[in-house]
Amino acid sequence: MYPFIFRHIIMFPLLFRQIITRTCKMATKTSGTTGMLGSYNSNSLPQREIIESSTSLMKNAMKNLNIRPGRCPVLIADFGSSHGSNSMHAMKTIISYIQEFKKTDQQFLSVHIDLPTNNWTSFFDTSNEQDKKIFFSLATGQSFYKQCLPPNCLTVGYSSGSIHWLSQKPCNITNHCISTFAKGAELQAFQKQARDDYRNFLENRSRELIQGGILILVMNCFNDEGITMTESVYHNLYKCAKSILSPNVELPNYTLPVYIRSYDECVDKELFHQNSFEVIHSNMSAVDFKFYEQLKNNEMELEEFSEKQTEFIRCATDSVLRGVLESTGKRSKQDIDQLSNQFWNLYKEHVKQNPDDFDIKCYQAYVILKKL
Repeated sequence: MYPFIFRHIIMFPLLFRQIITRTCKMATKTSGTTGMLGSYNSNSLPQREIIESSTSLMKNAMKNLNIRPGRCPVLIADFGSSHGSNSMHAMKTIISYIQEFKKTDQQFLSVHIDLPTNNWTSFFDTSNEQDKKIFFSLATGQSFYKQCLPPNCLTVGYSSGSIHWLSQKPCNITNHCISTFAKGAELQAFQKQARDDYRNFLENRSRELIQGGILILVMNCFNDEGITMTESVYHNLYKCAKSILSPNVELPNYTLPVYIRSYDECVDKELFHQNSFEVIHSNMSAVDFKFYEQLKNNEMELEEFSEKQTEFIRCATDSVLRGVLESTGKRSKQDIDQLSNQFWNLYKEHVKQNPDDFDIKCYQAYVILKKL
């Protein structure tokens, strides 16, 4: 990672040195969330659909952007960049709208933020394929719930499909694997963790953004009836976990560090005000992942449908499964690999047997904030 950063350090020395220092410090720490696994770039079409659903949001946001003229690059950042393909796509889209509406001839520098455990090799393979005539890029490996950039340097921040991943798992969930189905004290623990994480995220983005800068957020949420439309995914995960994991030790520990917010929790105007943000726009809509539509239109065979439905969930959550299998210290890597494959074969088989349960959409809250 570091040789790539040092190739550009002459452009923006103070910024890079602070980013590198923070990255090195954070690399020694661990987090409850460990990031995406496998061939995420090849199996993240649903996440790309969510980004595509936010293009009108990006366009509206860039119309409201106050940009600083100058010789330094315009700094934009993606908070939750994963393996890079979707992140680069989002950054290029934002840059195209800045160029369209602001007519600037400044260069652009994108910063891609994800955990130290992210697959940075895959990220830099993707990054090195980008046309440097459009923008330069660098990465920092740390939690986006921390301050990631120096104060008053960021022009545009963007995050899509990431903030529902918490900084840590506050407790285990009884009789399920996700806080969507939690009750009582367990639900309250996840709600508190989500509030604290969201507050930290907004406080740090407010520090980093310039006055007049823009923050674009796309967040998984419930609809007005308390439905995410991804419930079948969570039920299938827990069903497979009960078949694979030991019932008294591993299964109780199989809890995703995830909290899906209500729309009101996403659009917390009091919290925005506390952090000097003006709400430019907010709305909610469902994003269709299209696999089911393609299946019903005979554009996709059942085998491919079940494979695609399985692989995008596997890339997102297999690290949690593996962490549980590793936690007892009693399983070899070979055992863990075999159990992981067994888990996802079961998941795929259930999708194949019940395809109508996987007409998956995902509700999103869309928010544009402007730093006052």
